[in-house]
Amino acid sequence: WASNLRWRAVAAACERLGIEHTKVGPYQPRTKAGAAAADAALNTGATACVAFNDLLAIGMLIRLKERGVRVPEDMSIVGCDDIFGADFCNPPLTTLTAPVEQAARLSVSMLLDRLQSERIGASALTRRHIAALPTHLTVRESTGSAPRRTPGGES
Repeated sequence: WASNLRWRAVAAACERLGIEHTKVGPYQPRTKAGAAAADAALNTGATACVAFNDLLAIGMLIRLKERGVRVPEDMSIVGCDDIFGADFCNPPLTTLTAPVEQAARLSVSMLLDRLQSERIGASALTRRHIAALPTHLTVRESTGSAPRRTPGGES
């Protein structure tokens, strides 16, 4: 469900901004799967990718470097989760940062509330609490301006 929510958000933003978008995958949310994801993204002609998570994005960075693709000059990469080490990549990974500790506390509260509500027949916490978590983009060096393309498709 997380992948579908993220994809719908990306697709909606692209449509609102008039940006062409294509979905590739799914891929396992692991570094090893990044090679296949990077190859698929290159085959679409994409100039930017939003990976499901940082592990997949890091795997993509590794594969793109192996193939001689410059990040961000030729392709920008964005991950999700801002895991430990995302800023140690080469280049450091731009990522969607969420308050993991706050989300964990909210999850426990929702679970306890759910258990209590089953006894009393009411629930105070709802999906709107999840939407209120302050998520933001942490911009690092894996993103940049889209490369210029000539009418023949060359950069």
